[in-house]
Amino acid sequence: MDLNRWPHLRLLIEAAQGLPSLEVWLFGSALRSERPADLDILLVYEDRSAVVALRTMNGWEEMCPPFHLIAMTSREVDEYDFIRRTGAVRLM
Repeated sequence: MDLNRWPHLRLLIEAAQGLPSLEVWLFGSALRSERPADLDILLVYEDRSAVVALRTMNGWEEMCPPFHLIAMTSREVDEYDFIRRTGAVRLM
């Protein structure tokens, strides 16, 4: 996956790397379209404070294309079989 296509996605990944126990996954139209309406991002967390910190670091929803951030615990991801059902790709 070419992260240079969306430089602000690279910024989100870099910001997430500084937070404990946080995984970043991409899913949705960004995996299938050259011009997605938004970037669907799944944040898998153990500690909710990491998600809160990441969300407050930047105006992610104001980017172009905007981010659509969804946060789930690993247990929720498993219960919904979210990664397999959406075809999500792990970014970090």
